[in-house]
Amino acid sequence: MSGSSVDPDPLKHVTLYVRAGHDGEGYGACPFCQRFYMVLDLKSKGGALTYDVITVDPAHPSDEFRKFANRLPVIKHMNEVVIDTEEIQNYLEEKFPYPDLSYTNMDAHTACLDIFSKFSFFIKNVSHTPDHLLKELNYLDYFLARSDNRFTCGNHLTYLDCNVLPKLQHIRVASEAFQDFHIPAELTALWRYLNNAYREDTFRKTCPSDQEIVHHWADKKETAPLPEKKHKLYALESTPRFSLQLPAYVLQNPQQDDLRLSGPPSGQGAGGVTRTCDRIAPADLNTDSLATVPPTPLVERADD
Repeated sequence: MSGSSVDPDPLKHVTLYVRAGHDGEGYGACPFCQRFYMVLDLKSKGGALTYDVITVDPAHPSDEFRKFANRLPVIKHMNEVVIDTEEIQNYLEEKFPYPDLSYTNMDAHTACLDIFSKFSFFIKNVSHTPDHLLKELNYLDYFLARSDNRFTCGNHLTYLDCNVLPKLQHIRVASEAFQDFHIPAELTALWRYLNNAYREDTFRKTCPSDQEIVHHWADKKETAPLPEKKHKLYALESTPRFSLQLPAYVLQNPQQDDLRLSGPPSGQGAGGVTRTCDRIAPADLNTDSLATVPPTPLVERADD
């Protein structure tokens, strides 16, 4: 899985280490990893850098990986290793400032601030009702409805979108799987925002499968077991499914005309020809080799 040329310039080449999926090799569903996969892809499309993505099994990281990191995601650029998520963003912005993904809209920042924590409480049964999550989703919908922008801070993806969109995808998929909770159809501005993301090549390219998202949360001891009736639907051995379209219950909503879409889908060029987005498959990935003796697992993120 790479955005690099055959012989990349080491001054411009970045390696991103991300959490592996259920098989220890394929692309996993860590939203923090997708955040920087999106950032690198956007920077690469702007010509600022080349990159590759290496998956790491957090339960069996290689000795080589453990020499420089104990958590994911991680980036390496020449001799620099950056681990903390905010430090990764700051480093990429300093070394590769163009294209500019920064934002100054603090109202947008505030609207996105608490959504994921409220979702985590809900999915882990700390909160026994979706009320707190719904409050945050309504807050974001209210903010998004105040403009016709495609994204939170304008008509182009920013660092904020790269942060919040992977989390919203987890909310959509995992909440339905574990709690039978659906993002309300009436939140038309929020669904418009998600639909615009689904039309972006960068989001589609970096989005994990529904099965991997469900596995990501099922793997956590705090999460309630997946209902028996849904085991087949989210079976890891089945063909990967990607929720990258609006669900039928949203399209059937009388307010669906409010899902204003601005501009053609990303990748559509002259003559209306749309480039097909390559899907991620395990064979396309570089994988971090496993140590012979299983070492201590990597540190879990406190906010995951």
